Amino acid sequence: MRDIKKILQYAREHRKKTYWAFFLILGSVMAGIAPYVITYDVITRFAERSGITPGYLLLASGGVTAVLLLQSLLFYKGLAASHQAAFDTLMGMRSRFADKLTRLPLGDIQAKGVGSYKKNLVDDIESVELLLAHMLPEGIPYILAPVMVYGILFIVDWRLALLSLAAFGIGMIAVVLLMRTGLKKMAPYYAAARKMNATIVEYISGMEVIKVFNRTTSSYENYTAAVENYKKYSLAWCNESWTYMAIYGSVLPCTILFLLPVGTVFYIQGTLTLPTFVFALLLSMSLGQPLVRLVEFFPTIPVLKHKIGQLEQTFAGRELTVAEQGLEPETYDVEFHEVSFAYEHKDVVCRVSFCAGANSVTAIVGASGSGKSTLAKLLVHFWDVKDGRITIGGVDIRAMSLETLMSLISYVAQDTFLFKSSIRENIRIGKPGASDGEVIAAARLAGCHDFIMKLEQGYDTNAGEDGNKLSGGERQRITIARALLKNAPIIILDEATAFTDPENEDKIQTALNQLIAGKTLIVIAHRLSTIVEADSIVVMEKGKLLMQGSHAALLADCGTYQTLWDAHQQALHWGVRGDQYV
Repeated sequence: MRDIKKILQYAREHRKKTYWAFFLILGSVMAGIAPYVITYDVITRFAERSGITPGYLLLASGGVTAVLLLQSLLFYKGLAASHQAAFDTLMGMRSRFADKLTRLPLGDIQAKGVGSYKKNLVDDIESVELLLAHMLPEGIPYILAPVMVYGILFIVDWRLALLSLAAFGIGMIAVVLLMRTGLKKMAPYYAAARKMNATIVEYISGMEVIKVFNRTTSSYENYTAAVENYKKYSLAWCNESWTYMAIYGSVLPCTILFLLPVGTVFYIQGTLTLPTFVFALLLSMSLGQPLVRLVEFFPTIPVLKHKIGQLEQTFAGRELTVAEQGLEPETYDVEFHEVSFAYEHKDVVCRVSFCAGANSVTAIVGASGSGKSTLAKLLVHFWDVKDGRITIGGVDIRAMSLETLMSLISYVAQDTFLFKSSIRENIRIGKPGASDGEVIAAARLAGCHDFIMKLEQGYDTNAGEDGNKLSGGERQRITIARALLKNAPIIILDEATAFTDPENEDKIQTALNQLIAGKTLIVIAHRLSTIVEADSIVVMEKGKLLMQGSHAALLADCGTYQTLWDAHQQALHWGVRGDQYV
């Protein structure tokens, strides 16, 4: 109930439409009862043989037609209002969900997986539509109408009211058993659904690797197993539910199941008058549809509660520490003060302290897993540090707003991402208001103008899904152009030249050297030859800072750096001799 109340808070901006929908649908339900009342009057007049005239019959039939049309019109208008409120709420929830993701630690997002967040954003939020568009505006009138009708029946003849309720009781037993089955089957079913979603995303994303290494059979087996597992739990849930659904589906609308035979006995015994009997029969029959529609919502309640619970886990997730109206630094020197960080319980950065001065180049090197990229991601606040602090111009990044911090930093990661839009717009992300001339200038500096102009549509060429129409090196250079266009005072290159060819790497290095005037440039590199001119080089090993200094100083005094340099020099002369494979 708490989760549902939370969802209703998201809908409070549209509550007027929801209230209006409720009254319209309540009017529709009451209009649906009116034909039975009119029919009762017609039957009693025939039974008493009084007041039956062609004019009366015409009026009665016209009345039935009118209230049925009114019922349909009110129901249509009510659903239109409730759906408008529901979809407006869903739009707001999806916007808030997307905004929430920007404030969550990246590690938490990666741990939960893309498939899980896709399910939250698409499936779980979509399920809220059932609550807002149907369960509330329809469910409450479907409760009020039977309550009023049974109140009248108890006033007329309490025996008939109880007989009418008996069928409802049997139907409700089946509904309760159905809900118990749902509660038992729900957890493994949704676990299987999440696993299938994640497997599908992984299978499609890794299609290139699967084909190149001919892993289609084993990979498809994983995909098939996930789908079969989902199918197994789905069928198990359905098979156990069908019987209960058949019982309540057939018994519940038959509100005269006991009323008709037992009421007939009362009539024969003389304890019940015919008009009262007919009136009770017709009123009971009018409740069939509202009761069935009401009970159809019951099994969805635990399902909806589960989905809302999953959704609320994300909405309640631990956010990064940021200031809404934060401080802004006056200088752009970056300093790590005794910084420690852990993925879950595994320490990956331990008490690291160094300074990357403004208007200088600071390189971070080390073997794979040494913590280089983690330091860069901590600086752009993908995670909160475990201990210590990171400052820009003396201001802790946690004391800055996210907008302020992001305006200060251009970050180019080793993992590139391009949107499915034109190359021009992919570069313009760095500065949304940039002119075409500024976009082209940034592309020239990043060494990608020439290959863009060779494309069929030039800068208007669509980059494809995740930039799949371009090579890895081309994608990398476009992301560098994006960062150059942003022209932030702090630039982070996380192995940004890893996929560029030597010729373009030289061009990019030349461009970067021209751009660092007055800026703080932090380079995470595995090609040590590209950072020998750096003002300062930080050497990392197993999450700890070993030494900081110039290239010459590190070669003389740091054994780890010497080892890295020797390995790099050997790699420069490495080649494949074809005669070894003849």
